[in-house]
Amino acid sequence: MSEEEIKQLENLILYHKRKYYDGEPEISDVEYDSIEDKLRGINPNNPVLFIVGTSSGGSISHDPPMLSCKKAKTVEEIISWAKNRPLMTGYKIDGLSLKLVYQDTKLIQAATRGSGIKGDDVTLNILKIQAIPKTVPFEKRVEIRGELYMRISEFNRINDVLADDEKYSNPRNLAAGTAKQKDARMMDERTLNFMAFEILGWNDNATIDEKASVLKSWQFETSDILKLSTPDFEEISTVFNKIESERDSLDFEIDGLVFKYNLAADREAVGATDHHSRWQIALKFESKGKSTKLNAITWQVGRTSVLTPVAELEPVEVSGAVISRASMHNADFLINLGAKPGDFVYVERSGEVIPKIISVTAKNSTGEVILPDQCPSCGAKTVKSGVNLLCTGDSCRGKDIQQISSWIRKTVIDGIGSQSLEKLYDSGLVKHYSDLYALTEDQLVKLLGKNGSKILTSINGTRDLPFRTFLAGLGIEKLGTTMGKKLAQSFSSLDELKEASMDKLMQLEGISDITAKFIHDSIRQTERYDNLFKFGLKIIYPKNKPASMTPKKGQKDLASYLGIVTQKQIKIYVTGSVEGSSKQELRDLIEDKGIEWGSGVSKSLDYLVLAENAGQAKQKQAESLGVKTISWKEFKENFID
Repeated sequence: MSEEEIKQLENLILYHKRKYYDGEPEISDVEYDSIEDKLRGINPNNPVLFIVGTSSGGSISHDPPMLSCKKAKTVEEIISWAKNRPLMTGYKIDGLSLKLVYQDTKLIQAATRGSGIKGDDVTLNILKIQAIPKTVPFEKRVEIRGELYMRISEFNRINDVLADDEKYSNPRNLAAGTAKQKDARMMDERTLNFMAFEILGWNDNATIDEKASVLKSWQFETSDILKLSTPDFEEISTVFNKIESERDSLDFEIDGLVFKYNLAADREAVGATDHHSRWQIALKFESKGKSTKLNAITWQVGRTSVLTPVAELEPVEVSGAVISRASMHNADFLINLGAKPGDFVYVERSGEVIPKIISVTAKNSTGEVILPDQCPSCGAKTVKSGVNLLCTGDSCRGKDIQQISSWIRKTVIDGIGSQSLEKLYDSGLVKHYSDLYALTEDQLVKLLGKNGSKILTSINGTRDLPFRTFLAGLGIEKLGTTMGKKLAQSFSSLDELKEASMDKLMQLEGISDITAKFIHDSIRQTERYDNLFKFGLKIIYPKNKPASMTPKKGQKDLASYLGIVTQKQIKIYVTGSVEGSSKQELRDLIEDKGIEWGSGVSKSLDYLVLAENAGQAKQKQAESLGVKTISWKEFKENFID
C-alpha cells in the first residue's frame, strides 16, 4: 500500500474518532474497528492507532499543573531573583501552551494549557502537525511541554490571499484557532510549529541544558538557547539586547526572554506558588505599540456580506509605519473591547505588518457601542450571525466591489486600485468580475486615463488562467488559494468538479462537511462564471503529475549534491527575489511544474532555493535544521527550464 493510501486511512480514522467524540458517529463500532485493523495490518506502529482521546468537550488534567511564568520589569530584578545561580535563557514564544504525552515511544495525547489545572484535548489535530515527532526513543511515559505557534511567513501566506475583512489578526490567534478546529483535516491547509521548553518523566534531576539537548536529539525545536554560568548585570543585559535586536529577523513572534534555574537542586529548593514556578522568570521586551485617539468607527462590507468595523485613528507611528486605520475584526470584538470615538486605544502591528487594537487605554467618551441596523453601502437591513454582522441586501455596491477586487488580486491584474475600481463600477462598465473581460481600450483610457492601455494588457494576460486560480477567484466562501490548488489537483476539469458529490469532496484532506457544502452548492451556480467563458476566458488544467525529485536531463551530479531520493515530490521554498516575478507569480510557476511550495523554512523542506538578495537569517535557519540550499539559477536550469 502506498504512503498516500496509508494517509487516507489515517484521515478516515481521525475523522470518525472526532465524530464519535462529538456524539455524532456515522459508522458502527464494528465498521470502525475494521478500518483500524486494516491500518494495523499494514503499519502496526502507526501513531494514529495509539491515540488516547476524551469524550465530547473533554478536558485533560495536568499533573503537575501548567503554571504561568512570573514577570520581571528590569534586569536588576533578574539579578536579585537569580542570586548567582547558573541560568538558562530562551525565547518567550507568543504561542499556545501545549503538552504532549508519549507512552511506549508513541504520541498518545495532546492538550492545551487551559486553566493550568485542566486543558482541552486536541490530540486528533496535533497528530496532523508535521513538525511534532509522533514517536520518541524512550519507552516510559514522558510529557513534553512547549508552545504551539505559527511562523510569521505562514501567517502572511494565509492573509495575503484574503480580503481585508477576512484577514486574521495575529499568528497566535490563528494557531490557537487552528489547533482547536473540530475537523482535523483542516490542519492540512495550515502549517503549525512547536517549540519545546520542558520535559517531564525523562530525568527530572537533569539540568535545563541537558533537557534541551535530549529534546533536540528527539527532533524537537527548543526555546532554551543559552547557558549563563555566572550571570551578572552586563551579561544578562548583553544577551537581552542582542536577542531584542535580532527579533525582527526571526520568523516567529517572541515578546521577551525566559530565564530558568539551570540546576535541578535549585529548582527543587524554591518550588512553586499556585500561580507560577519560582525557578523561572520572564523579562519582556519594550512594547512596540502606542496609544492613540480613536476618532471614529466606520463599517465596511466584504464579499461574503460580513460587515467589519474599522477604527479611524489619529495617525501614529508604530514600528516604522504611520497607522491611521485598523480593523476591529467583527461585531463581537467591538462590543467586548468597549471602545468608542474619543477614547484612546493601544495599537500594535502583528508580525510587523497588520495593525491591531489591543485595548482601551483611556476613556474619553460617553454612550454605548451601537451596531448599525442598516448596511452602510446599500441600506439593506443587517442581522447578527455568530460574532458577525451581515448585510441582507441582494444587490450591494460594497459587496460587489469586494468580490471584483478579490478576483483582481487572485488573478494578479495590475493597475486597478480601489479608486479606479469604484469608477469602473459606478460607470456601469464593471458590475461583476466577468465584465473586466468585456472592456475596450477606449473605455479604459476615457475613464482612467493613459494607464488604461496597460490595464487592458494586464487583463488580457489573465484570459488563460490556471484551474486553481480560476477557482480561488470565484468568491466562493471557504474556497481560497489553498483550497483552489487542492481541488485543481483532485479534479481534471470544472465539469468533473461540478458533478462531484458531497461525499467525494469530503474525502479530500482539509475539507470538512461545512466546506464541502459551500463548494458543492456554489460551484453549481454557473452564473458566477458563464460570462467569463462568453468573454473568452480559458481554464488551463494541470497535468496532475507532481515533479519527481529526479533532476531533468539525467543530471546525477546534482541529485548527489542535493542528497535527493528519487520519485518523491519536491518541496522547496525560495528566499530572496527573482527579477521580473512577484512572490505569487514565482509560486504559481513552481506549482505549475508539480513542485510543492513550502510556507517557509522548516525541516519538511527538501531544500531552500537562494535567489537574489537572499537574507542570511533564512540560510542560517536552514543550516540549523539540516535543510540543503541551492541557487535559483541551478534550480531553474535543472527543474524548471
